[in-house]
Amino acid sequence: MTDPRPITDRLKQDTQSLHDAAEEGGFNKALMGGQLPREGYVALLGQLLAVHTALEGLIRQHVESAPALKAVVTEEQYQVPYLLEDLAYFGVDPASIAPLPATRDLITQITEAAKSDPASLTGFHYVLEGSNNGGRVIAMRVREAYELPTDKGTRYLDPYGPAQRGKWKTWKENLAACELTEDEQTAMVDAAGQMFRAIARVHDELYVTCAPTRA
Repeated sequence: MTDPRPITDRLKQDTQSLHDAAEEGGFNKALMGGQLPREGYVALLGQLLAVHTALEGLIRQHVESAPALKAVVTEEQYQVPYLLEDLAYFGVDPASIAPLPATRDLITQITEAAKSDPASLTGFHYVLEGSNNGGRVIAMRVREAYELPTDKGTRYLDPYGPAQRGKWKTWKENLAACELTEDEQTAMVDAAGQMFRAIARVHDELYVTCAPTRA
């Protein structure tokens, strides 16, 4: 049976509960509340570097053969450089970062999805690119909590500055204009769901090792 909803509606509506669960997790609450130790935030950046490195490498590999990816992905959306910039500010050598079990599992999921349907990478990308909307708010909280300058340590969270809303609107419009099969749409929604669940697991694993402080 064909789902009549636009793919952008399907992505948002069918993953909303997973999005909300990730936001309500202990790690995210501590980060937003200024109670997460600085090393917890830095550790998160390291895990995200591993995820983005894997996903963006596969996107670059398949972008010319997957119309959906070609329609929505621009060079500035590759966020590995932003993560490297932030980690360098905190004095972290990327070679020293060991992916957590949840991170390794997510990378495996992304890799397997790319083999079966490269268009599904759009669903994984949707979650990370969409996170920039809330990232602007998180960036402000992080700067306050760790007394960071406005241009250091939060480039990943706030890559586009005031242009964020317009860029996200364009991203969604470009995806909505794609002619996608029902199977492709379903694969994208499934991938987005996998990403939300996996990020929540990464948060949970980090939370075990990064006990919150009290403001």
